[in-house]
Amino acid sequence: MAQNTEQDRTARRQRVLKDGKIVFNQNSSVIDCTIRDISETGAKVLCEHTAAVPDECRLVTLKDNLIRDAKVIWRRGEQVGLLFTGEARAAPPRKW
Repeated sequence: MAQNTEQDRTARRQRVLKDGKIVFNQNSSVIDCTIRDISETGAKVLCEHTAAVPDECRLVTLKDNLIRDAKVIWRRGEQVGLLFTGEARAAPPRKW
């Protein structure tokens, strides 16, 4: 996968420390994560099992109750870089 650098980004990322969930399999599979930075176009998340994160997934920001379609653009150790492929919308009613 291509390495994404600060110069390649189209939107400035904001450093954050938010609880999140990576969801896939039609929202039936969930991996806990910590969102470390986020922008309008993507996010960097930390999670224990990066190999289990599929190439296409959704990111839920728990505090904001928002969900966004995303694809993995890089993986490094416990970090995953996500590129958002859809607009933010209200997360479906569910206990994550």
